[in-house]
Amino acid sequence: MACEKLLEPCNIGTCDLMNRVIMAPMGNINMADPIGRPTEKMIAYFRERAKGGTGLLITGLVPVSYGIDPTVSEDNDTTYLPRIDGTSRTRLSGWRDLTAAVRPYGSKIFIQLSAGLGRVGSPEPALKGRILRSASFNRNFYVPQVPHLPLSDRKIRKIVKSFGQCAVNAKVSGFDGVQIHGHEGYLMDQLTSDPWNRRRFGRYRNKFQFGIDVVKEIKKRCGDDFPIIYRIDLTQALEESYGKEVFRKKFRGKERTIEEGLEFCKVLYEAGVDAFDVDKGCYDNWFWPHPPAYFDDAIYAEELAGRLKAYFLKENIDAKVIAVGKLGKPEVAEKVLEKGWADCVMLGRPLLADPYWTRKVKEGREKEIVHCIGDQEACLESLKLGGHSCCTVNPYMGFEDCKQLTKTDVVKRIAVIGAGPAGCEAAMTAHKRGHDVTLFEKTDHIGGQLHLAGKLKIKHDIRRYLENLQYRLDLLADEGLKIEFNNEVAPDDIKDEFNVIFCCTGLETRIPEIEGMESIPHQEIREFLDNDMQLTDDVKDILVVGGGILGCEVGYSLAYEKGLNVTVVGKNKDLIPRTVMANRSQMLWMMMGKGSPSGKKDDVLKEPITSYNASEVVRFYGNKAIIEVNKGREPPYTPWRSLIPENVNNPFEKKLKPGNVEEVEIDVDLVLFATSGKPNNSFYRHLMKACPSKETYSIGDSREPANLWKAINDANEIARNI
Repeated sequence: MACEKLLEPCNIGTCDLMNRVIMAPMGNINMADPIGRPTEKMIAYFRERAKGGTGLLITGLVPVSYGIDPTVSEDNDTTYLPRIDGTSRTRLSGWRDLTAAVRPYGSKIFIQLSAGLGRVGSPEPALKGRILRSASFNRNFYVPQVPHLPLSDRKIRKIVKSFGQCAVNAKVSGFDGVQIHGHEGYLMDQLTSDPWNRRRFGRYRNKFQFGIDVVKEIKKRCGDDFPIIYRIDLTQALEESYGKEVFRKKFRGKERTIEEGLEFCKVLYEAGVDAFDVDKGCYDNWFWPHPPAYFDDAIYAEELAGRLKAYFLKENIDAKVIAVGKLGKPEVAEKVLEKGWADCVMLGRPLLADPYWTRKVKEGREKEIVHCIGDQEACLESLKLGGHSCCTVNPYMGFEDCKQLTKTDVVKRIAVIGAGPAGCEAAMTAHKRGHDVTLFEKTDHIGGQLHLAGKLKIKHDIRRYLENLQYRLDLLADEGLKIEFNNEVAPDDIKDEFNVIFCCTGLETRIPEIEGMESIPHQEIREFLDNDMQLTDDVKDILVVGGGILGCEVGYSLAYEKGLNVTVVGKNKDLIPRTVMANRSQMLWMMMGKGSPSGKKDDVLKEPITSYNASEVVRFYGNKAIIEVNKGREPPYTPWRSLIPENVNNPFEKKLKPGNVEEVEIDVDLVLFATSGKPNNSFYRHLMKACPSKETYSIGDSREPANLWKAINDANEIARNI
């Protein structure tokens, strides 16, 4: 497939780019030392994307507001974010090393400068006595009981000056330009948008003024020829997301409209901005700026970038437009450029999953691309839990400084049992190192539980990932990797034939015992998926027992694809409690009948899915289910609210009273159990008993049911070191 437009040269202001692929800014949290100087981890991370042929790299957010916004600092004036403010030569040395590492490969690099976090920062500084700040009096996003007081005009002017100093620091450190972090509800967006800027007096009551002042200050300090990209949400899309009632009640009925967004872009262009990358949404509907797997491709490229491009043509504005949002399939990115919706495309997670995305497109090797699956567990949730950005399907991402694939000195015969994600990673990595590897799979396909997930329409990214994974396995098979499908080997068949055995045998499903369940049709949900969700004609009402991600995804899909009446019951205080915020929020948004995979109102559920959190199915009789529902529970559908990590104390959290319950009776034709499984480790235990001295490993769910990142990372870690 030819992607001619993607590979065309381009320019942003005076900065010439070798192609039209731009790496989106993604938080380089914990990739700098405690004073904010980039470490080798951060340098190696960007070097790898430069080697992969990306035209323009953009760093994650770098705050300019230290000493003003308490949420960007940690104890003892340390930081988890990179810094380039002030005149510290120690910090600048790290930035000079970073730009020197990427420029030899032809990539250009911009730094993303941010006014700070404001109301979307951690509330923890307030619990330690610090005063949190925002554009006006606003509530903290994570803990609404914590207030943010308005910044003074003097403090805002100080932030403006710091933008100029940071930009000139970046220029002398070798950066080719600056991107201004003006979207998604961060402090810059708070100062320039209706939902949060309700100032009545002073210079910054004009919501455009802060953006204008920042752009002019950067141009003043760095010169008119120093390029600026402005990252903007053309609208927060809050009314679109939740409807008029929630919009008025939760958000005061205020937001930036698309028309205002277009006007703001015109004003910013007149102030000196050279290009705009444009999305929509904010933290309160985080699924828009961080589109999960469930969304269709190019979810808003035409709506936002296309509209801005048309507006610029009409107004004779000579600024570039950059499209973003689910553009990881090369043919989709190429279409956006061919249609004239944008001048460049911006890829975020696709370049985490495969830093060589651009080079593979250039060389016609699109099928070898490691496709992002949109789970966001490693790239986003890892940050929330205190780590740095990683990638579920690329175990080297975030570890480019320390994980290397080297040839083995001693060739071993290796058996891998099970071709799920962990087994495939172990087999491929060991083979690439030169080992003699055989991969055994009892079915006729790879993927394990991912194969089952891929049967849902909303999991199209999983299907693309598995297609490309199979292609990469086929290439390695041509080089000597042995793959045996439809072969369910026993431990005694192989224990004497191999030096090393990887047991990647997955998990055992189980169904809890509930009174009267023999009277009603029921099935384990993975078996249901394995049977292609086949249903008899008389099934209309389905009960899903289990309010985690699997139960909610299948429950929603049955309503969305088959028009069935679905009820979901979860025992936890909240639905989907252990899933990254963007994905959780979108699933709740779709289940409540407000959103859809296409983003279009015509595709939303006709009736919301009935859900009971903090509840339990206690018995069945006939075609009835009896549910014990905690009367003090929160509403199940609050996608505008984030869950707090369990290691962060929230003194305002309300505890549920266990005995405060009522019984609810519902009609049921079929019960699906989406409850947790247990490790299927009998193969591993047999080997350990029969030959304890043999090098044997249990990986993935067969060791401990966990997320996909852990399974693939563990497999890679062992395979690189045997």
